[in-house]
Amino acid sequence: MKHPTAELFWKIVGTPELPELGQGPRAGVTALKRLQGQLDEVLAGSGTGEEDRALLRAVAFLYHDHHDAAHDIVQDLSDADGSLLHGILHRREPDYWNAKYWFRRFVAHPAHIALGRRIPSLVTGTTGAAAAKEITRPGAFDPFAFVDAVEAAARRPADDPESLWLRTVQHAEFEEIVAHLLS
Repeated sequence: MKHPTAELFWKIVGTPELPELGQGPRAGVTALKRLQGQLDEVLAGSGTGEEDRALLRAVAFLYHDHHDAAHDIVQDLSDADGSLLHGILHRREPDYWNAKYWFRRFVAHPAHIALGRRIPSLVTGTTGAAAAKEITRPGAFDPFAFVDAVEAAARRPADDPESLWLRTVQHAEFEEIVAHLLS
């Protein structure tokens, strides 16, 4: 069952354009102070603990290309959730080696398990089919293979269909993290 706060969260955090695989910035993001105020209002009634609310803020900040603010939240967290977000942050910098370092700090994060099940539904025609096989070996989402795919995409044009598909996967990753933090 979807947490009622998830819908409110995505009404605030959703953007017309999916986040870049890299840092951005892109048009359509909300200024940090405004985003903080909107999140405070929604998360106050979420029933989640203080650390999960902080992690949800980090997700929102990272989604809106506020990397420094997201990093301030996750830099001292060594649990699986903090390490996951820290890894995504460094993947988007791009600092691929450091991203993999943070992904090595946990095994089979629940958000990545859910994402692994979801990836086949994200494939449209031939777009993403080969990449889906690469990033879900042997069936579960492989964050290391995803880092490699993002690094390869950085050498292609931004409008490359495979790169755009990887952005869809990254968005789904954010959605699964939010669902996990609100569960």
